[in-house]
Amino acid sequence: MTTYHTTSIEIKYGTNTQGFFSFEKPKNLIVFVHGFGGDSTRTWNNFLSFILFDSYFKNSDIIFYGYDTFKGQASDHSSQLYDFLNLMNNPLKNNILPAQQQLPERNYQFVLLVAHSLGAVLVRQAQLLAYIENKKWVDKSRLALFAPAHNGAEIIPLATQALPGLSALLGIFAKFRYPILNDLNPSDNGILKAIKEQTNDLQRQGKAEFSKARLVIHARGDKIIKSYQYLLDKPAKIVENSNHVAVCKPKNGYSDPFECIKSIIK
Repeated sequence: MTTYHTTSIEIKYGTNTQGFFSFEKPKNLIVFVHGFGGDSTRTWNNFLSFILFDSYFKNSDIIFYGYDTFKGQASDHSSQLYDFLNLMNNPLKNNILPAQQQLPERNYQFVLLVAHSLGAVLVRQAQLLAYIENKKWVDKSRLALFAPAHNGAEIIPLATQALPGLSALLGIFAKFRYPILNDLNPSDNGILKAIKEQTNDLQRQGKAEFSKARLVIHARGDKIIKSYQYLLDKPAKIVENSNHVAVCKPKNGYSDPFECIKSIIK
């Protein structure tokens, strides 16, 4: 079976971040960002194998970005993601794409940020930071979101679902141990409110096309996230017979996540 990308290249930014670089001269960059308790690649299940052997993605570099959700707050991780995305403007020059691969420097025309749950908060904040600092890549970027937690989440159910074996009682203590969970409190005047207000202001001025998610997928009956419409995002596609964790995982008989991403790649 033909492959169009390098084997996994470990990237020193984030946690267990993995890159798969096209042998072609790519025009697209696709970055996957997991949610609370997730993993750079396991969160996405078969996405990797689906993409690497599909010729439609031969002109795309693929990054599975990881971060340690048990340490730090959402703002910490979004700032680090932002720094990484800046470096991806010139991955060869910045030693992300190893020179020994003998591949040319990249000049991406389109950047797709694919996020699950908490990851949606990180990618939205990273975009806003890029806008503030006038980074050119932000206007090339678009969002694809699975069960996004940008409207907030039910913290205790999220903790117990992300940490198998954790009881609901211990879930109450988890929000004190892991400050990032409190960032998802919809009633808090923190990062969720700040991102939404800034994004709304920019959208009203017609300055934030990048912030309008092109794809939003929810599992029907998701008990974790607040799933109402987010500003000018495309209305959500509702998936039956899934849940908060599985909705972003393509598998045999459920190819929706993959096909939807495929539909918005140029």
